[in-house]
Amino acid sequence: MVHGLPHITRDMLLHGTVPAWSSGFDDWAADTLARGDVDELASYATHAPGMAYAHPTPEHYLPIFITLGTVQNPEQPARAVIDGYVAGLAKRSFQLH
Repeated sequence: MVHGLPHITRDMLLHGTVPAWSSGFDDWAADTLARGDVDELASYATHAPGMAYAHPTPEHYLPIFITLGTVQNPEQPARAVIDGYVAGLAKRSFQLH
């Protein structure tokens, strides 16, 4: 869920420290996906906390909309199938039906 590779620090790599920008973005995304709030997901640039760090450029975030476009009801809540952190970056993955 988080692709802030340019912002990885030594503490993140060695100690698994999770910075607020990573957990904040992940919490926002998890809540928004669980509610099926497509409009909020589309407002990521101004609503998602930590966006500048979590996704310094949007091409790693925008595929969410390709996934949402493949389901019959994109507003159906997503189910988290992977969560947690690696090197401080959220690894959340979700599934839609």
